[in-house]
Amino acid sequence: MSPLQRFIQKHLRPYLWGTLGGGLVLALGSSLQALSIGLLSLVFDRQLGLNNIASPVKPLKAFALRFAESLPLPHSEPGDFSLWLLPLALLTIFVLRAIFLYLGSLWVARSGLRAVRDIRERLFDRVLIQDPVFFQRHPVGELMNRVLGDVNAIQQLASNQTSDFIKQVATALSTLVAIFLVDWHMPLVVLLLFPLVYFPIRLISAKIRSRGRENQKSADRLLARLKEVLSNMRVVKVFAREQYESMRFKSQGEELYRINMKMVRSQLLAPPMMEIVGGLLLALLVIYGGVRIREGVLSGGDFIGLLLLIYALYDPIRHLTKMYAEVQVSQVALERIFNLYDLEPTIQGPTQPKPVPVTPILIEFDQVCFAYEQGQPVIEGVSLKIQKGEIVAFVGPSGGGKSTLVNLLPRLFDPLEGRVLIDGTDIKEFDPKELRSRIGVVTQETLLFMDTIHDNIAYGLNVSRAEVMEAARRAHAHDFIAQLPQGYETRLAETGSSLSGGQRQRIAIARALLQNPPVLILDEATSALDTESESIVQQALDELIKERTTLVIAHRLSTIQRANRIYVISRGRLIEQGTHESLLAAQGEYARLHSFSVL
Repeated sequence: MSPLQRFIQKHLRPYLWGTLGGGLVLALGSSLQALSIGLLSLVFDRQLGLNNIASPVKPLKAFALRFAESLPLPHSEPGDFSLWLLPLALLTIFVLRAIFLYLGSLWVARSGLRAVRDIRERLFDRVLIQDPVFFQRHPVGELMNRVLGDVNAIQQLASNQTSDFIKQVATALSTLVAIFLVDWHMPLVVLLLFPLVYFPIRLISAKIRSRGRENQKSADRLLARLKEVLSNMRVVKVFAREQYESMRFKSQGEELYRINMKMVRSQLLAPPMMEIVGGLLLALLVIYGGVRIREGVLSGGDFIGLLLLIYALYDPIRHLTKMYAEVQVSQVALERIFNLYDLEPTIQGPTQPKPVPVTPILIEFDQVCFAYEQGQPVIEGVSLKIQKGEIVAFVGPSGGGKSTLVNLLPRLFDPLEGRVLIDGTDIKEFDPKELRSRIGVVTQETLLFMDTIHDNIAYGLNVSRAEVMEAARRAHAHDFIAQLPQGYETRLAETGSSLSGGQRQRIAIARALLQNPPVLILDEATSALDTESESIVQQALDELIKERTTLVIAHRLSTIQRANRIYVISRGRLIEQGTHESLLAAQGEYARLHSFSVL
């Protein structure tokens, strides 16, 4: 099944009746064009004297005449018949055609836009359920281009191009029938010329799809570059690398330009081909029409009408060939969308998950091994236990695997070997969402949303302002929030950059307090703060860890000394464990780090 067929069957089908209804109205409006040409043939014959007495009245003209006579318009005077009736009938057809085309296009576009809205929302939902490894492999710029750029690329297909396709096909078919009613030989000539259009267009379309894929990949890279530079603008300014970044951006922009030009050259081949075929068809028609008029088979009005019908047939075919080339670009976008949509997260919940304990008694890491890349272990055979209410600290050199180890607990990653257990149950037997709802996380890099402070603290919870304020007070954040011009309704800048580091941390702590998790992970929560800010945040953390099982990754001695137990992690291995005093007395790795003031 092609991406386009899948889009129609899976996403457009729920809005089938709107599409079919709009399509029927469009088809009716488009078919009126052939009827208007039949009326014009009558005008040429009756008013301009082009009628050939020997030629019979063609079925198209007979049908057009019956339509004109059925209209509630005055035509009692024989001399006034062609002068008033036929022009008024023509006007009626054009008014009806305009109404039908507008209403039909509106209904089809509405159905298409609803389908695009649904696929955008579903695609975003699929991205949300992916695990952290997925986001390491796919840059943010690429994902933004997939969810927004690729979906926008199919928006024209689902709305305007769909209605235009129905309109052009209906026009072509009704015109072909009208040509057959005038002279049945002419459709055979048209069909004989069809291969001259079809096969070259098929060849061009394959090139367009190939270059469209290159174009989208290049656009991914350009957007990723833009996002990276804008996110690190402070570094760019500090190192005065504006010119350097400008050159890199221009280089990738030039690559995108070259690929776009290749694709445009392929797309623009279709119209000249249609011009040649149209010219050939017109030349054959002039020869054929001259012969038929001499034979008395066609009147002058029939011949002019046939010319108009051929042009009316040529125009939708020309549009359809151009549209076919454009659809190939949309096909590439749909292909990329469905490739992303079909990705399954590596971390899956069981079909029948067990309930997560409300207050876990024992957390256990049993011979856990993990690696981001095959053959490059980050965690090797770590086993440890954490009792309810304990504060345990993980220390060791940077890059030793401390953060990776604790990230296994909320199943941000799954161990390659070994197990992580809660109260004797492997955490893989729990629903990942329920498991994570039992674990609060406060990290060194606190990123907040472009929303109000209230909504940042509540973050998806349906809680009152009083509950938010209470959490802020316990996190020592209420005082500075109250001093802001709009208080809790103050909207933050991107990532919360309008606040200081300590203020952001206290809002993050308030968020964790409101969630009220029984298990807490503090990952370098105060390492980036100055002494004064750390003191305030530490008071908030003291409030947060009360009566909770807490896993702390820290370098600050003040934080580590309060732990019930300290685990020393180096090169992915657990090499020491004990209290601060016992580890110092052992004169091992912990004592060495302490002597170098690393702790």
